Amino acid sequence: MEEAEDYWQITGGKSSESMFKELKVTGSIDFEGAAVPDESDAIRVYYGFTNQWGERWEGPVATGFLEVGETSLEGALVSGSADMAGMLTVATCGPGCPLTLPAGTKAVETAAGHLRALGLTVDAAPSSYRLSGPHTFERDESWLGIANWLLSAAGFGSATTDAWGTVQMQPYVEPTEREATWTFPDDGTGFSFPAIKAKDNRADTPNVVRLWYEDDSVGLFAEARNDDPRSEASTTVRRRERQLDDDVTELPGDTPEKMLAALKALAEKKLADNSTRIEYVTVPGLFVPAQVGECGLVDYERSGKRFTGGITAKEVDFGPGGETTITMRRLLRPDFKIETSGKVAWHVDK
Repeated sequence: MEEAEDYWQITGGKSSESMFKELKVTGSIDFEGAAVPDESDAIRVYYGFTNQWGERWEGPVATGFLEVGETSLEGALVSGSADMAGMLTVATCGPGCPLTLPAGTKAVETAAGHLRALGLTVDAAPSSYRLSGPHTFERDESWLGIANWLLSAAGFGSATTDAWGTVQMQPYVEPTEREATWTFPDDGTGFSFPAIKAKDNRADTPNVVRLWYEDDSVGLFAEARNDDPRSEASTTVRRRERQLDDDVTELPGDTPEKMLAALKALAEKKLADNSTRIEYVTVPGLFVPAQVGECGLVDYERSGKRFTGGITAKEVDFGPGGETTITMRRLLRPDFKIETSGKVAWHVDK
């Protein structure tokens, strides 16, 4: 994992980072020169600029492995493009057989150990969490899936990578609960372009959840409704239902009445969970070394938009300006009254 040489034949490309991608980082590069880049090596893309006072800054954009596609040959010249996948692609293989971890296993230490054994550099925060019971992973599970399960059990976020390709394992903290490390203003001192985009998920928010449970002896139905006129997504304000239906396969309780109570509670929770309002703001601009997972502040006074959110995605063009698009989001937890109802549709006495 040491830098060995420069690839001068790379002419452009792009990278795409997202906290919702398994590999976190993907992208592509374009090349033209006397040779094809070596697919067996990792590659790191840098961006640098010099300001009007001659001060120089340079830093990494992304690190990953290449997969060369079609190439074009013209005399001694070869050109083409290659896909790039972040360093976590090394961990998409697996043990190939069921793996059981015993009770008492140190979750974070074990997750880090598995990825280090694959040759990855890992920066893991200390954690004393141990598994309360044994856990078995199926034979088709990947090392990355195993590591992420262990991290989740310990209250950590999923494994990510920084621009250097180092795997980061850190406790999960909602980005908006952190200090804003980047500000995107419209007063001429910033590095963003004079236009942002904003959207939210209100159109996709359900206001009625209906659940069904059935086994050999009982059929149960539960409904949770948002009819609260204070809520923008409610049936009262929208004047129509937006329905979410689901089948439930596991319920606690040793009587139909207890199972129905559990199903009604589950319907209420599912409605509340799916009613969280998510707002997004996309900021285009020049390259900035902001990291996915950090907190950013958009301060667009002329449009009256002031927005603090977690950076969830970042796209960088490998052209001369390093044009970058940063996406931030924030969650607004709803506070509305939920009405639940339900019934035992049928029951067989044993």
